[in-house]
Amino acid sequence: MRWLILFVSFLSCEVLFGQPASRRLPITALTFSPDGNTLTASGPGSVVGYSVKDGSRQWALPCVLPRVSSISFGREGHFLAIAGGVPGAVGGVQLTQWGANTILFQATNRSDLVNSVSFSPDSQYMAAAGSDGNVELFKIGERGRSVAMQSMAGHAGPVLAVAFSPDGRLAVSTSADRSVKVWEIPTGKLLRSFSHHTAIVHCLAFRPLGSEFGGEARPAFCATGSDDHTVRVWQPEIGRMVRIVRHHQGPIFALVYSRDGAQLFSAGKEGIVRVIDSESDAILRQWQAHDDWIYALAISPDGRTLATGDWSGEIKVWEAATGRLLTPSKPSAH
Repeated sequence: MRWLILFVSFLSCEVLFGQPASRRLPITALTFSPDGNTLTASGPGSVVGYSVKDGSRQWALPCVLPRVSSISFGREGHFLAIAGGVPGAVGGVQLTQWGANTILFQATNRSDLVNSVSFSPDSQYMAAAGSDGNVELFKIGERGRSVAMQSMAGHAGPVLAVAFSPDGRLAVSTSADRSVKVWEIPTGKLLRSFSHHTAIVHCLAFRPLGSEFGGEARPAFCATGSDDHTVRVWQPEIGRMVRIVRHHQGPIFALVYSRDGAQLFSAGKEGIVRVIDSESDAILRQWQAHDDWIYALAISPDGRTLATGDWSGEIKVWEAATGRLLTPSKPSAH
């Protein structure tokens, strides 16, 4: 199963972005720093920062978690949340003050890996989803003091992803139990559950609201990706499935919307990045980005750059509008 095998070491050659070959692990988390200059990625027992301009390693932030599965920025870039653990043994989250690298809060009392961590848009809340089947909701104080408010239980299997709606009133989670669940914030009440997927649901992404970019406001939409080879788009506020995108030939492990919400990027076992029209099920373009499974996608703050990370520990950076590779790998050197 994906959540059990993600963290098995995989030896490979050095690349421009990525970990030393002797310590290579799958890239399970990617995000750009708020200023867009640094690509922040999961590393062995750490979070690693790479220069977007030239791919050079800038820093490594050690964390208490042996394996990192998810990272997220909050409070206008002042906080960095890190989630992970050891499958079947321990899991947790660490909240760090970005820049100062000061640990503000940590909770490592989960009995299994924490797969996903996410902030609400105003960073008042943080959600952590784990393989123990629970989603924990934390209240974040001004100085990063965190209090566990609710344990949102309802999934019958490992919870693989969690994210907040753009207005912060809802959280959505996906699971190995094939379901997509919608929770009320801050009560943690389960509002509804979707059971349309026919296999494990690995990932989800909320579409940015049009009003954020000067366009007309629109209802909240989120997309989910599954082992059933489909991307499904939902309106979680009203409990409606909008469409199914069926043009994939393998499991989908990562999704991210363009900054204007017009396009959705998907990737997974095939190593192919697909660009989906947000208003239909049309595939606008696609390219073979990696020769291995892609586990992580990230879009830069200005929307111009897309980052991908794979099973072998390789990271690549692309021009989002064209799919042109911006930072090619170094020649193989085993």
